[in-house]
Amino acid sequence: MSIDSAKRNQLGRIATNLNRMGLTVLWMVCLALFSPVHAADRLDTIRAHGVLIVGVKTDYPPFGMLTTNAEHQGLEHDLAVDLAQRLGVQLRTVGVNTTNRLQVLDDGRVDVTIATLGDTAERRQVATLIEPDYYSSGVSLMTRPDSPVQRWSDLRGQTVCATQGSYFNRTIVQRDLLKLQLYANGRDAKLAVRDRRCVGWLFDNTAIAGDLLTSEWHGYRIALPPELVAPWAIAVARGESSATLARFIGDTVAQWHRDGTLLALEKKWGLPPSSFLLQMHALWSAKDPDGQYRCRRLADDQWPVACRNQIFVTSTNLTGLRRWGLWLNEKTGINLTYLYDDYERTIFLHGIALTLALTSSCLGGSLATALVLVWLTQRGPHLIAVMVRGYASLARMTPPLLQIYLLFFGVGSVASAHWGIRFNAFWIVVSVLSLYTGAGLMNVLDHAADEARTVDACYVVNVHALARLLAESSTVVSASLVNVAKATMMASAVAVPELLSVSTYIVAEHGNVGTMMNTLMVFFVFLIFCVLSLLQWAQRRGAHVRT
Repeated sequence: MSIDSAKRNQLGRIATNLNRMGLTVLWMVCLALFSPVHAADRLDTIRAHGVLIVGVKTDYPPFGMLTTNAEHQGLEHDLAVDLAQRLGVQLRTVGVNTTNRLQVLDDGRVDVTIATLGDTAERRQVATLIEPDYYSSGVSLMTRPDSPVQRWSDLRGQTVCATQGSYFNRTIVQRDLLKLQLYANGRDAKLAVRDRRCVGWLFDNTAIAGDLLTSEWHGYRIALPPELVAPWAIAVARGESSATLARFIGDTVAQWHRDGTLLALEKKWGLPPSSFLLQMHALWSAKDPDGQYRCRRLADDQWPVACRNQIFVTSTNLTGLRRWGLWLNEKTGINLTYLYDDYERTIFLHGIALTLALTSSCLGGSLATALVLVWLTQRGPHLIAVMVRGYASLARMTPPLLQIYLLFFGVGSVASAHWGIRFNAFWIVVSVLSLYTGAGLMNVLDHAADEARTVDACYVVNVHALARLLAESSTVVSASLVNVAKATMMASAVAVPELLSVSTYIVAEHGNVGTMMNTLMVFFVFLIFCVLSLLQWAQRRGAHVRT
């Protein structure tokens, strides 16, 4: 996007003010008003700046990973190097993951994404996926050495770990009737397999094969033959500004197939020979009797039909609510998949239900924890009181997300390995947030009780006194409970499929960041409004305690 300096500064001031108010939609409107009618050509901009910015993975060996010096390397990094050399510019790589690899294109942080991106119809609505495709993979299952899984049918009803944003998650769930436990990255998913939280990790067979070569996962195995084999595509942002860049990359990928570049890189990185690459090499190397390549650009700048991976989905191909939803998306860019798509509507509603369950559990748990702790400090033996106050101080000084990770992956791993005990992620989050918030509330109530004792030497903390302390500290109590209601989104870090986790999954599938983030904002504004209303009602009901 090309915006002059004065407009850029003005946009910055508007963005700051609107972000403070959480008005994302208004910001998008302002951006549209200030944007020029014709965006600058992306390829010309890259050449003018002398830098090509490419998003590559860091957690997918051997396609994308980090060296010991935290530098990017891998097969896809080599492809990015080749692109930059052909353009005669410098290369800058940006680490991306399965969840954000399309988002970084949409917001302009990268020019190109080469990140094991499966070429699907849904993703073609989000970004420009360039033909020809450069690699392919299928979905398989990484299991522990002692796993009895031998067939896909063995997974029915089982809990399987997966990574957010993988194109095959939805299809496998619907086909094999299994339960998915979604993690933000492959590392956490594999650790969950190790800790026996699930029967295996559902992912691309190419990535699993790379992991099995390492000492960390020695003995683990690929339990099932690959299914849902899909090609991978390089992606650029949608729009006319990326058209010449997409054409250049498409021609380059075609040349990679013709001259064996991809086959050589596959061998370099120790991957088994791919039938896909062999077939593509034969297809793109084939020539007509006149010596010209059969797979060459036509007059309309497209590849011949026989050389393409045809994936087309439009509203005219469908009926009912899905047709309405796709029509709305095509006309306005608003993609309400959680309304018109049956599968995503189901997981979205489940995410709402789980978020409400987390919120109510954390609210009740925080209050109960605070009351129990203050009872122990005021009525328990001196040693117990000292220990409780020490624990409360420690709990408040440690970030709750760190506590969640420590229990889930730290203590949980030991308990699973030595005693076969597996902690439930939902209750870990509830316990941590309840203890964290309860410790803070206990500190407030404890001080209030001490002050009451300085006024009345005979003051005793009992049920009536606790109710009075809560009423007198209602402002602080309400603020703490509102904060814990907001903090429930941390549960997505340990694969609890609450609303943030579900929304992230939908964004990774469709790239509808604005729609989902505004939906989240509206939901949580409404949720916090309900929590505040409930607390105010309770405060009014308890007002008589102070009289």
